[in-house]
Amino acid sequence: MKHYLDLIPISAKVYRKQNRMTLICISLAVFLVTVIFGMADMEVRSQRLQAIKDYGNWHMMLKTADEEEAAMVAARPEVTASAWYGVLNYRLAQDYRIGPGKTAICSFDSSFLSNIFSGIKFVEGHFPQNDRQAALTENAKDRLKIKVGDKITLDTPQGESYQYTVSGFLENTSLLMKADGIGTFLNPDGYQALTASMKSGDVTDQDGCYYIQLSTHCDMNRVMNDIASQFNWSDKKDIAKNTKLLATLGQSRDSFILQLYSVALVLFLLVLLAGVLMIAGSLSTNIMQRTEFFGMLRCLGASKKQIIRFVRLEALQWCKWALPIGILSGMAVIWILCAVLRDLSPSYFSAMPIFGVSWISVVCGIAVGILTVLLAAQSPAKKAAKVSPLTAVSGNAYTPQPASKAANTRWLKVDTALGVHHAKASKKNFALMAGSFALSIILFLAFSATMDFMDHAIKPLKPYTPDLSIISADNTRSLNSRLTDCLEDDAAVEKVYGRMFAYKLSAETSGNPLSVDLISYEQHQFDWAKDVLIEGSLGNVQKNKDAVLTVYDAKNPLHPGDTITVHSQGKEKTVTVTGVLSDSPFTNEADTEIIICSEAVFRSLQGDGGYTIIDVQLSDKATDQDVNRIRSLTSGPNRTFSDQRASNAEVQGGYLSFALFIYGFLIIIALITVFNIINSIAMSVSARIPQYGAMRAIGMSSRQMIKMILAESITYAAASSIIGCAAGLPIHKFLYEHLVTYRWGDPWQVPAGPLALILLLVIASSIAAVYGPAKRIHRLSIVDTINAKQQ
Repeated sequence: MKHYLDLIPISAKVYRKQNRMTLICISLAVFLVTVIFGMADMEVRSQRLQAIKDYGNWHMMLKTADEEEAAMVAARPEVTASAWYGVLNYRLAQDYRIGPGKTAICSFDSSFLSNIFSGIKFVEGHFPQNDRQAALTENAKDRLKIKVGDKITLDTPQGESYQYTVSGFLENTSLLMKADGIGTFLNPDGYQALTASMKSGDVTDQDGCYYIQLSTHCDMNRVMNDIASQFNWSDKKDIAKNTKLLATLGQSRDSFILQLYSVALVLFLLVLLAGVLMIAGSLSTNIMQRTEFFGMLRCLGASKKQIIRFVRLEALQWCKWALPIGILSGMAVIWILCAVLRDLSPSYFSAMPIFGVSWISVVCGIAVGILTVLLAAQSPAKKAAKVSPLTAVSGNAYTPQPASKAANTRWLKVDTALGVHHAKASKKNFALMAGSFALSIILFLAFSATMDFMDHAIKPLKPYTPDLSIISADNTRSLNSRLTDCLEDDAAVEKVYGRMFAYKLSAETSGNPLSVDLISYEQHQFDWAKDVLIEGSLGNVQKNKDAVLTVYDAKNPLHPGDTITVHSQGKEKTVTVTGVLSDSPFTNEADTEIIICSEAVFRSLQGDGGYTIIDVQLSDKATDQDVNRIRSLTSGPNRTFSDQRASNAEVQGGYLSFALFIYGFLIIIALITVFNIINSIAMSVSARIPQYGAMRAIGMSSRQMIKMILAESITYAAASSIIGCAAGLPIHKFLYEHLVTYRWGDPWQVPAGPLALILLLVIASSIAAVYGPAKRIHRLSIVDTINAKQQ
């Protein structure tokens, strides 16, 4: 050994067990920062992919620009891509048809698909090369029994017909599938030829715009404002912005998005602070209990400056192992989550790399690890340098500070009183321990506010959500009820359920006039209604008695026990409200209430007839061929077929991506809380092993020793719970008001569930943390305990 710093690896071997605890703590802190920031980064990426898939990769849309103005905008250096888009019969309100299917006619050039809507791919063929070619959505292939190269005829509402050659098939869109429409895509020449051949007065439901994609390295809002002012365009009339995509790029100036940015900043700072406190508490305990070692270095001639340098370099040696462990384990968790996301919703997140690296999380993890270790080592290093050689030789280097006040045994037993006294003996250590535990509570409460945001912002699929719907075109009861029996026998169908509707019926309750929408349920729907029943019962309604359910609304005057007299078709029937549902799949006008009854009660009032809508849930093995067969089976005049599988997948994908990361945050925080508490208590106990030996020597039993450690642990838990609630609830309120109240108006309430869960977790972890140290103390003899070293 040629240099005193060569003692660092030797010291690491001697204090191997103690250093292992410190390494675990630093690794946990780095892991927390890496995985939280990495998950947040991946969530932003997933939302960006989802925004591009749903709305396109554009940032600004010009609604009223002519070709000259569009060319001037496209020439700007900030513009990376641009494309015209024209559409005819976008809402499928006009009778444009190819065979039996209604169609929307779209126009763009090939760059539109490669740059703006890159999420839409050709599954077969190519883009139309001339004005006599057309590409179609993939659903036309099976419905019309056509292939690339076949001729198709486009029929217009004016009675004109246009022939095209099929050049290819593109992926289906959820909007067209839901409306059971076919997409027809022409190049700009073909679209202009079509619209020019029609009389201008006959062309309705036509729209067009110019999409602009900007460089991600520019200030997009400044550029868009500059473009708008240059041509005197107003925000809503002449231009539109892709708000969701701009938000994921950090470029939005929408007031609500700015609120989200402020929330992200608060969560960012809380995560950093949690990591800092975890490392600081661990290093303080580790270094201070080895001041005897540093005092011996002073005996050998080491200066105070050298001791401080020694401590700092030793702390950096811990980082050499702790940083890779924390960062690699954090990245592994992120990769697992990305793989799960790709598997759950491949249509959305197939482009997300499983082994992607979030450099933001890596940099933040390294920065938190190194900077915190250096800062946390500063104070213990100075105290270690102040230990005199005489004190070190005497063996009293880690003697606690003289007590100014004895343990309070008036109300507590001596073992419990000593435990509480030990916890509060060092104010700095007590503050670090309690603060570290409290930050876990604060973090959990803060991130739990995002669950409320998720529940408001993204509605998950309900159990009653159908895959297919057959709808009466005029909202009458024109669907034959025998159709449900036919569909139930289909192997591709899992559930079939129909409903009858009667809108805006006149009624009265307690002498007051009332307008109601009457809706029938069958057994499947009654089973789902049980899960959202908040008052009353379903029994009488299911038994076909004169009973109904209503749906909760703040202005709804109906309550269980109320009677309603309903008038319809010259008939009058009095029914009783027996239950209230919190939710339903229906919307109603402001002055109309929803009442739900059995099919028998509905027919007794409205007479015999079929269903207004029949919903179908498919089995997991159902194919497109099965759907086409069901469409053919249910086709007929005055019927609309709606395929909602694609839109359901989009909703499910959006919800799962958000839920996966939100619940992932909470699970990670909960696990870090448990590990941090157990590790911190173990280190605190290890630092007092010689003192515990002395107590054993004067007669304290192992059981009393365990009670004393338990009292110390519970003291930390109690203090952290008070601090965590006092700081966490106001932070939760702040985040809730910015995330939920600002947008939806819901008032803040105490998060009783998350609060009880994290407090229970902290207390349970504090009790469980006693097991390891107690087992160790129980194994050691009194002499071994007095002379115990961290080896």
